[in-house]
Amino acid sequence: MHVIQPFTNFSYVDENGANPTAILQFDRFEPSTQLRAIDFPQFTTIDSIDNWTVWRVGVRNRLETRRDDQTITWLELDTFFDVNFDNPYDRTEYSNFFNNLRFSPLPWMSFTVNSQVPAFAKGFTEVNTLANVQPLSNVQLTVGHRYLNNNPFFQNSSLFVVGGYCRLNDNWGIGVQEQYEATTGILEEQRYSIYRDLSAWVASFGGVIRDNSGVNEYGVLFTITLKAFPKFGFDLNFDPTSQGE
Repeated sequence: MHVIQPFTNFSYVDENGANPTAILQFDRFEPSTQLRAIDFPQFTTIDSIDNWTVWRVGVRNRLETRRDDQTITWLELDTFFDVNFDNPYDRTEYSNFFNNLRFSPLPWMSFTVNSQVPAFAKGFTEVNTLANVQPLSNVQLTVGHRYLNNNPFFQNSSLFVVGGYCRLNDNWGIGVQEQYEATTGILEEQRYSIYRDLSAWVASFGGVIRDNSGVNEYGVLFTITLKAFPKFGFDLNFDPTSQGE
């Protein structure tokens, strides 16, 4: 089944307080390659609130099928852009043109491509690619790439990320992740971890090596993750005619 879902969001804000540039901001806007939220409370940088009139237009396409008596979305494409009537954070008439693709043909395989290009006005190009595959029941592999070009706030980048996780048995597992920046030819980060299943918790211990402009930095990582929240049940049956057993 092919589902086509057009969507639109028009946001008008009239801010009568102090000029954001005239105050010492705490919750301030930080540069990002992604579109910022135009609704509240999703827009959290309250000290940067200014007048704006923005119209977001897009369409979502989904290909769905039935599998194990459930509806599964195996291909999804979100396409959208902003019309900037008055946008203090982006002075162009139009934002970049976004395409977010998610492809999951099988439960053990997924592929994602999030891209944006300057289709209507001047802008920058970004393409983020991520592939996850689980060839064996106890092995998971991840390969990712980020391409960024001509962004006014961030340097050009061609970043490769490769990682994997292997479950040795019911209690132990190991993980590794490597991060390589092709534009500089530097292996920026290496992460190695050992995982221990503690029934309701998972503990991990490992190390990280970073190349900070030619200077190696070393760190130790220790995390504890709750696998699931406990469940509580309440008897809400107040029928006086019911007979307990």
